[in-house]
Amino acid sequence: MQTDMSHRIVNAKSADGTCEVTISELGSPIFFGPSSITVKVSWDTDPGVIGSENVTEIKTDLHNDGKSLDSGNFTVTWHGNIPTVTTHGEEQPDQSYTFNWK
Repeated sequence: MQTDMSHRIVNAKSADGTCEVTISELGSPIFFGPSSITVKVSWDTDPGVIGSENVTEIKTDLHNDGKSLDSGNFTVTWHGNIPTVTTHGEEQPDQSYTFNWK
C-alpha cells in the first residue's frame, strides 16, 4: 500500500531521439511493502506530426525492503530505439522488460 503522488525517477531517450522511457514510482511504500512503478515507453512515429506517437505502459511492483526507489533501481539499455528496462530490488531477482512497438 502506498501514499502520495507519482514521481518520476528515470527519463531516458534513445540516441536518435525517437524513443523515450519514463519510470515513475507511485508515492512511497509503507510498512516495508513493495513500490508500485509505471514504465512508460513512447516512440515518435512521425517527427513531422505533433502527437504522432506509439505508447506502451506497464504497471508493476518492485520489492525493495520498503525503501523509496531511485535511479539505481533501474537500468535502461538500448538496441537502436528498442529499450530494455531492468528493475533491481533488494527483495527480488532482477526483472527485464523489452519494448518494441513494431
